Amino acid sequence: MRNSTVELGTVDVAAERRTSQPPRVRAHTADFVRVVLFTWVVVAHCVNGISTPDAAQPAGLVGTLCHLTRYGFVAVTLFVLVLSTQNKNVTPIVFWRRRFGLVVGPYLAWTLIYSITDHVVIGGNPFTGPREYFGTLGAHLLTGDGKYQLYFLLISMQIYLVFPAVGYVLRRNRNRPWRLVVAGFVVQTVMFVVYQYLPRPRGAVWDAVYEHAWKTLPMYALFIAIGAVGAQHLDTVQRWLSDHAVAVVAAAVGATAISVTAYLLATSPGEVPGSATTPWNLTLLPWLVGGFAMLWLVAMAWNDRRGDGRGIVGRVVAYATPRAFGVFAVHPLVIDILGRIGFLDGLFSWFPHAGATRAIVLVLTVLAGSLLMVDLLLRTSLSQILVARKRIPFGWRRFLVRRPAVGALGR
Repeated sequence: MRNSTVELGTVDVAAERRTSQPPRVRAHTADFVRVVLFTWVVVAHCVNGISTPDAAQPAGLVGTLCHLTRYGFVAVTLFVLVLSTQNKNVTPIVFWRRRFGLVVGPYLAWTLIYSITDHVVIGGNPFTGPREYFGTLGAHLLTGDGKYQLYFLLISMQIYLVFPAVGYVLRRNRNRPWRLVVAGFVVQTVMFVVYQYLPRPRGAVWDAVYEHAWKTLPMYALFIAIGAVGAQHLDTVQRWLSDHAVAVVAAAVGATAISVTAYLLATSPGEVPGSATTPWNLTLLPWLVGGFAMLWLVAMAWNDRRGDGRGIVGRVVAYATPRAFGVFAVHPLVIDILGRIGFLDGLFSWFPHAGATRAIVLVLTVLAGSLLMVDLLLRTSLSQILVARKRIPFGWRRFLVRRPAVGALGR
């Protein structure tokens, strides 16, 4: 934990030790959840990348369930922000300087990188003229559309921007946490209804607003409240979850069944309408809440049994946590490279009648390739700006000595 504290600059080590409730144990739970969510991001993009019409329904279901990642990331981000600033005097200016320094550099760097690799790596996509290229690049910097995963860094920046206000609201409503959760539910439900069920507004201005408003915080209001309130009342929340684990799992399984059934009723093996796979479908909300609750319970159970962290899962989490953001950033490039060298086409030749096998092989290959690329980037002078981590010197000793788990972007 010492490395993560110094590296991310939220609080000093002495301050953490003075905190009445040490964040060390909690951080492992959040790290577990974050690693799983980052893995699901890769799964979603891999399945989408090789989906075929005959497998559209099951592939669409996987992609739809993986929408949990975006909402889960928001909750985890608020969770670690609230924990890292509780009982500490951090002014908004100091907070913004530290936090924006972590995300702005990688956001700018990867938007620029993908503006180049999308033309160099992806076939049939030549460079445009300078005027159009730089105009598109500027637009992507404003909208988070440089690559399909970069929008979340834009959401992270919005969270950092409003977090001082979030902290103020939390303090004012410490004894009324359900008020915040209900308010978040109402706001997010309204956004879901607007996007899923109401007619799309007409006009150029409304088109622009509609295209990008889903990347704004109201779309994630419930999970902002869940993460923030969960951190503020952590002991109470986790004790309640532990005491009612069976009931929580049963409710979450039932909620998942509702969302899956709604998807199956809205689709067929030969037809999957876009409205059935949107991340703002109200019928998906039971899964989003229930799935996140189940994931957190699993993380809590693992954390209770992790001991000194030398078990297999503990080592995986310790290894993956400081690399998770890097994998998030580079995995689309790895998928593009695999497509360029013919690997994606090869999957259909090697496994012509096994869609699940193709997906599993691709996920494992992309994860391995992404981790390899991240490990290389970690050993360059650009590691801080590319993978949001300080440089790791070359040397086999680092592979022989176990490193403690550290936080990922957002801690």
